[in-house]
Amino acid sequence: MEKSNPIFIIEDSDEDFEVLCWALKQAGNTRRIERASRAEEVFARFNLVEKTITSPPTPAQRPCLILLDLNLPGVNGRDILSRLRQSDEFGFIPIVVMTTSSNPRDIEACYRLGASGYIGKQLHLEKFVEKIKGLIQYWFNTVTLPL
Repeated sequence: MEKSNPIFIIEDSDEDFEVLCWALKQAGNTRRIERASRAEEVFARFNLVEKTITSPPTPAQRPCLILLDLNLPGVNGRDILSRLRQSDEFGFIPIVVMTTSSNPRDIEACYRLGASGYIGKQLHLEKFVEKIKGLIQYWFNTVTLPL
């Protein structure tokens, strides 16, 4: 396994998380994967209290990419996106929303809040793996990440 910053997945569904991990592996991902299933876990992981960082992370502790589900219990994905984007420590990390919603209002709202991308979850595994391959290609082979 490659020693590098992890991909951080915010997903409450165990099934969706497992499918996403499988698709990432099929797409050639070798990065470590970390997960949170609720907003409270995200805020604890990133030491976010209100809008401040209680203890700044080291560069090695920062994820290189965050994959965010919108439909979470309690605090929803848009609120998490907004909170992370307000953070000096995490506001620059690419956050790609992955959701079943294809509602244009959701898409626009996410981009307005600072999403780096928006991917609709696919029911067809082959199509989903192709999308994940594109994601891996773009974020890890095409662009230079700030870490």
